[in-house]
Amino acid sequence: MKRQLYILIILIISISVNAQNDTIKQIEEELILVVEQMPEYVGGFDELMKYIKSNAIYTEKAINEKIAGRVFVSFFVEVDGVITEPSILQGLHPDLDSISLTIVKNMPKWIPAKQRGKPIKCRYNLPIEFNFYKNMIENTQNFTISKYWRKKGEKNFMKTCSRDFNKSASECNCWFDYLVWNYNKKKLEELNLNEIFKTKNCN
Repeated sequence: MKRQLYILIILIISISVNAQNDTIKQIEEELILVVEQMPEYVGGFDELMKYIKSNAIYTEKAINEKIAGRVFVSFFVEVDGVITEPSILQGLHPDLDSISLTIVKNMPKWIPAKQRGKPIKCRYNLPIEFNFYKNMIENTQNFTISKYWRKKGEKNFMKTCSRDFNKSASECNCWFDYLVWNYNKKKLEELNLNEIFKTKNCN
């Protein structure tokens, strides 16, 4: 009887110690609110912004609805730098929320966070900006019209636009800007103007 009681006491103590260790571990994890070294995108902040800009693609629906703003995505950077559990903290538009999640899911490995010199799993909150008109201005500043469209292309298009499609000078100017922006690497004879005029909008 005494032996059974002794074994029972040891078992209770063992369970208590294990439970206490689990509780301490949980408390330690909850207390790591500020880590010594936060996770970092390989190449730093500038490379992260380049990656986001090159992948933050607008959908036609979002453009038509003139949606602009930020999507806040939360995710974990694991001890090996892999991105896991991305979720939307604050959404903007269903299309752009979905694109933001895809951007995060497809990210290459990060440099993990460190605590006491050791890599740890860490949550990271990332704002992803969508501003179609701002991006257009930035892209326009780096945009150069091809030699073809600056000379022969413009002359031939303006003549065709007014003569064959009976459009006004202002309409032709609008359409010329549209063609240069969207088909800068093509020539006029490669384009189906009739189809473009019917299905696109130069404004």
